[in-house]
Amino acid sequence: MTNETPPISKGSPRVRVTVVRIDQPRSAMRVGDWFEIEGSRLFIPDGKSICPFALAAVAPVVLMGQIDLPADNWFVRKPYFCGPDADENLVMKIEPVESVVGEAAA
Repeated sequence: MTNETPPISKGSPRVRVTVVRIDQPRSAMRVGDWFEIEGSRLFIPDGKSICPFALAAVAPVVLMGQIDLPADNWFVRKPYFCGPDADENLVMKIEPVESVVGEAAA
């Protein structure tokens, strides 16, 4: 057993939630669709929508993508979450968004 501190996976104040799988869509969401969350702000691409149930499924864990975590943390290793409808089989991935140098805050 070692007392070494595991490497840290850097979080980001802004995280992106991307649809990576959806078998039987019941909403307008499709594979590749995404939305971003920064603090209490929600960003959705123009002309797109998100299912409120999908948002509710990831809302409790979004903060984990916004903080620094040990690289061996379960969230860093497997950032995938399912939507609430088993037949729809919606799978989303939560990942930090890298800041763009010089990007102005909206």
